[in-house]
Amino acid sequence: MNTATSSTQTIDEGTSMNSSTATSDVNAPTGAASTPPRGRESASLDQGFHPELADVGPVPFTRLVRVELRKLVDTRAGRGVLLAILGVTVIAMAAVLWVSRETGAELVPLLIAANMPQALLLPVLGVMTAANEWSQRTALVTFSQEPRRLRVMLAKAVSAVLLGLGVLVITVGVAMLGHTLSMALVDGGQVDLAMGWAFLANLTFLQVQGVLMGIAFGALVLSVPLGIVAFFLVPVVTSIVTMLSSWLTERAVWFDMSAANLPLLGDNALTAQQWAHVGSTTALWVLLPLAIGFWRVSRKEVK
Repeated sequence: MNTATSSTQTIDEGTSMNSSTATSDVNAPTGAASTPPRGRESASLDQGFHPELADVGPVPFTRLVRVELRKLVDTRAGRGVLLAILGVTVIAMAAVLWVSRETGAELVPLLIAANMPQALLLPVLGVMTAANEWSQRTALVTFSQEPRRLRVMLAKAVSAVLLGLGVLVITVGVAMLGHTLSMALVDGGQVDLAMGWAFLANLTFLQVQGVLMGIAFGALVLSVPLGIVAFFLVPVVTSIVTMLSSWLTERAVWFDMSAANLPLLGDNALTAQQWAHVGSTTALWVLLPLAIGFWRVSRKEVK
C-alpha cells in the first residue's frame, strides 16, 4: 500500500513538473534570445563581432598629412592667416609695380617684395599647426587616434611645409603675371621670365626655413600666443644685443638669422662661408628648438 502511494506521488510530481515546463515554454515570448552558447561557439561569435587588433592596420602617414592640411585650411584662424598672407603679398607686389610704373617691374624685385611679408606670416601658420591643439585642449583626441606623437608632429611639419611651398608657387605665378603686365604697359618693355635656379632655390629654402622655425617655436612653448610672441621677439632681442658690442656685431652672421639670410635674397650663388653662416643660424634657431619641442611633446602629459 505504501508502495502504491509513493508511486502515485512520483507520477504526480513528474506530471506537475512537465506541466510547469510546458507552461513556461508557452508563456515565453516568441523570438526571445536564447542562452548564449558557451565554449568554442561563444569564442567564434565574439570574434565575429570584435575583430582581433592584429587585423586593424596603423594610420597611414599620408592620411595624417591630409588631416593636418585640412586643419590648416578648414579653421577660421588658418583661413584668416592664409588670406592675410595672400593679401599682403599682393599689396607688396602692387607697391613695386607702382614704383616701377615708368620703367617696368622686374621679376626678381617682385619676388623679393613678396617674400618679406611671407617671411613674417608663414611661421605664424607653423606655430598654429604645432601648438593649436594644446591651446584648445584637443590633443587628447589626436593622440588617442594616433598614439605615436612624433609621427603626428612630423605630419604637422610636412603639411605646413607643403602649404608654404604652395604659397611660393602661387607667388611666383602672380609675380610673373605682374611682370608681364608691367612690361606690356611700358613702351619698349621686354618681358623676361627667366629666373636663376640659385635664386629660386634660395626662395624655397627661406620658405621651408621660416615654416619649420614656426613649428619649432610652437612645439617648444605649446601655446599659440606665446609661440607667436617668441617668434617675433627673439630676433629683435638678438639684433639689439649684437649692437651692444662691436665683437658681437662682427660675428652676428653666425647667430643672427636675419643677417645670415640676407645673401639669400640676391641673385648670385652663396659661397661656402655664407652657407656656413646660414647653417649655423638654422641649427641654432630651427633645428635645436625643433628637437627640444618634439621631445617635449613626446613627454608631456596630455590633459
